[in-house]
Amino acid sequence: MFKFTFQVEPDEETPSPELKDEETKPSPEANGSSTNVDETTDAYPCEELDFESSALSNEGAISPDVTSTFSPAPDCSIDYLNHLALLDETFTDDIVTAESDHSDLVPNRYEGGLKVWECTYDLAEFLAASDERKAELRGKKVLDLGCGAGILGIEALLLGSSCVHFQDYNKDVLTKLTMVNYDLNCRSNETDTAATQSPTVEVKFYSGDWGSFTDKYQQKYDLILTSETIYSTKNYSKLLALFDRKLEADGVVYLAAKTYYFGVGGGVRLFEQAIDKDGRFRHEIVWKCETGVKREIVRITRT
Repeated sequence: MFKFTFQVEPDEETPSPELKDEETKPSPEANGSSTNVDETTDAYPCEELDFESSALSNEGAISPDVTSTFSPAPDCSIDYLNHLALLDETFTDDIVTAESDHSDLVPNRYEGGLKVWECTYDLAEFLAASDERKAELRGKKVLDLGCGAGILGIEALLLGSSCVHFQDYNKDVLTKLTMVNYDLNCRSNETDTAATQSPTVEVKFYSGDWGSFTDKYQQKYDLILTSETIYSTKNYSKLLALFDRKLEADGVVYLAAKTYYFGVGGGVRLFEQAIDKDGRFRHEIVWKCETGVKREIVRITRT
């Protein structure tokens, strides 16, 4: 059986600053993967996944040994599967190939969704840092774009969003990680008296390519939350088109990323240049980490 050998996550409830500063989105060349693939073609078509009929089977309690806890705020705690839960899982050939090549990135095949990247923690903490920011999520339609473990979307649900859609490239990421984490944090509350009296929350899961997702589904969102998704400059036009088609007129994108992705070529400065050239959006840096690997959060709105 295939063994997925991720790095062990820290035992503390929040990731250590040292770990977060050392990590960076790896270079495909450095890990034996080719960068010659045209990322605008040969991509997975988008598919909506049915939570109830997916491969997910989570009838029994999940051992605390295979979960970690992240608390972006004292009143918000999120449990999620760590690497131990994935050791005995079977994955598609594309993900197996990525791990065999010791790579977190194989263009058009695997985009690192089984690992929680440090900018996700940054954005989750930022959104929960004040009552004003929490209020931005309350009652809103939210897209967790490139969701991976789904931490940002789960946080939105816990803080009162009325609709959260999770999108990631690989179906396996959604069925074996995102959906399980959603179940851990949100589904268990649906039988509570308070939950049954509250308005119905809409939750959906989409796998596949951004271009296909943009073209196939017409849903618009008040907020798009996305982390570590601008490491490839080839996908910038596709990402901006998604923002334009999926964002409400007064909607907001919060994008967390590294200032520069060494060995890959993307980063915040290059994405800002792409935004300026495109002309449909304005951008503002609302948070920075200047130590270690530099990271930022960008607030994006329509011009």
